Amino acid sequence: MSPRHTPRSPLDAGAWNLLAFLGVLLIAALLSMVWQAQQTTMTWALGIFLVAGTAILLLKVPSLFRFLLVLSALLNGAGGTFGWFEDYAWFDEFVHAYSGFAGLSAIGLLYARDVRRTRAHLVWWCTGMGLALGIGWEMVEGMMGELGFMDTVSDLVMDTIGAALGGLFAWHALRIVQPAQRMERAGATRGRNDLPVNAPERKA
Repeated sequence: MSPRHTPRSPLDAGAWNLLAFLGVLLIAALLSMVWQAQQTTMTWALGIFLVAGTAILLLKVPSLFRFLLVLSALLNGAGGTFGWFEDYAWFDEFVHAYSGFAGLSAIGLLYARDVRRTRAHLVWWCTGMGLALGIGWEMVEGMMGELGFMDTVSDLVMDTIGAALGGLFAWHALRIVQPAQRMERAGATRGRNDLPVNAPERKA
């Protein structure tokens, strides 16, 4: 008897993989655009985003998280290419919050996937990690040019809020992913147990 079919979690639907792949293709299109326009800084930035996006497609997390991460890279790349960060102040704040959410939801999922964590522990851990990563990013931006104090504080606040929401989302996602994984492992075990056993040969 073959093992029972375990329904796929909505967090791991094939459509998310397709959208993530399309996002990587759009990053590649932006890279081609800025390369032809000889925009050196954005060419390097989008090259990094393209490599990161390709690596994300291979990440061992549910497909929704891969899509969220690729979308973060795409938003950052498009904002830099078309000048949205300079033209629209709200876009910068949104991308900081969203990138914190997407990044720490995936990191939080990986952090708590094999060890049980309480909701409060995971949210606070992701919040601290998001703040630390945000400070590191602001230091990189500071080396590339001048940064205003209020702009830096605002960015860090949005990074932290997004990271906290990412931790909360990761905790809820784990409540869906872990039971599904247990069901899949149980189904595989039942399938192996149901395999026919060869009867011993009778001696003549």
